[in-house]
Amino acid sequence: MLGGKIGLPELLIILVLFLIGPLFIVIWWRIFSKAGHPGALGLTMIVPLLGFFVLVWFAFSEWPIEKRLKPGN
Repeated sequence: MLGGKIGLPELLIILVLFLIGPLFIVIWWRIFSKAGHPGALGLTMIVPLLGFFVLVWFAFSEWPIEKRLKPGN
């Protein structure tokens, strides 16, 4: 049976996850914003299955910035 103690390796992993997690949200926020979508879509990357579907949609849909750059617009 596992004890209730957290060792140094586990503590370091938890610390790294708490520091890197918000960084990934900021990165996705910037990517969505630059593509012309609301930056808040970056928050969907927190939820694993939802984040995957948003990423697939993002990859295969026409981005608002592409619509604005089309000739004739």
